[in-house]
Amino acid sequence: MRTLLVIFTMVLFSFVSFASDVVKVGVYLSTTGPVAAWGRPELEGIKTAYLLKNTVKGKKIRLVVEDVASRPEGAALAAEKLVESGVRFVVGPVASFAALAAVNVFKRNGVVDVIPTANEKGLSENNSLVSRVCFNNKEQAEVMANYIISSGYKSGVIIEDISMDYSVDLAKNFLVEFKKRGGKIKRIYRISSSDTDFSAIAAQLKRDNPEFIYFTTYYNSIALMLRDLKTLGYKGGLFAGSAASSHALIEIAQDAAEGLIFTDDFDPLIPQGSLSERFVKLFKERYNRLPDSPEALAADAYLLLVDSIEKSKNMDPKEVADIARNRTFHGITGKITIKNGLVRRTIVLREIRNSAFRPIAVFEP
Repeated sequence: MRTLLVIFTMVLFSFVSFASDVVKVGVYLSTTGPVAAWGRPELEGIKTAYLLKNTVKGKKIRLVVEDVASRPEGAALAAEKLVESGVRFVVGPVASFAALAAVNVFKRNGVVDVIPTANEKGLSENNSLVSRVCFNNKEQAEVMANYIISSGYKSGVIIEDISMDYSVDLAKNFLVEFKKRGGKIKRIYRISSSDTDFSAIAAQLKRDNPEFIYFTTYYNSIALMLRDLKTLGYKGGLFAGSAASSHALIEIAQDAAEGLIFTDDFDPLIPQGSLSERFVKLFKERYNRLPDSPEALAADAYLLLVDSIEKSKNMDPKEVADIARNRTFHGITGKITIKNGLVRRTIVLREIRNSAFRPIAVFEP
């Protein structure tokens, strides 16, 4: 009996020692479902960043990955699984609807979350355990409203997806910012993410012939509507929020996407310093293509989290969160200044030309 007790004690001590030598970092992204066009690249970005930095406080980092499956309930389930596995630090998710479903789970359990690409205003500002690296919708609405006004447009319309929190929030912010600058929004066309036939809306847009259209919807609905608009011969300006940043949009819309201008956080053609150059080079060697904004933002979220853990005294989640929410971070995507969770950062305007994303302007914080 005494021998068994000694053996058990040794095994238990060995397990605890092993566990103490590892820091788990959870990753919850939509790697399946409609949002996987961002989720899978973001996971590749994190895996590449992991090659750049895979230890913290002298301990090995272990990535624990959960799929959100592009559903709010999937995000909540992924969050619960990560908590049950003992994770105290996470990166994710892709979209605002998933963040809204997961952050309360993490808040109840004292888990720090650094968000890579969910833009809804208030996600990080109103939660002491949440930070992020992407701009919020108010910021991108300000930049786009300024650009559209400076380009000579005085009035236009908005396309809003009423089933997506990101789209509703961005539409609301753009409406305010554009009106503030003297512009006029003549109409808001409302769709749902389940819609696939936009021919009637496209026909109405052709009849109304607005000076410009501003899409606050996701890439797939933008692509389908662009095809219909091209068929009908619409010639006005085409602008969109950051949810246009997916090469799947070009694959679906093809040449109908030409001329679309959208806000983004990063462009690989203009690396933001030596870390950015190293990441782009390593990613290209690993995946045989250039990384884009989702990959780079996810990598920045991971690196910001790990660096905040490194700067903490004893890896206490509240201390790590406070560091992550109040700092300046020179990341892969540029300079990111965070104060109480509010992000001010580099914003890039990109245009689709010759079936590729091309940077046309960079705005520094």
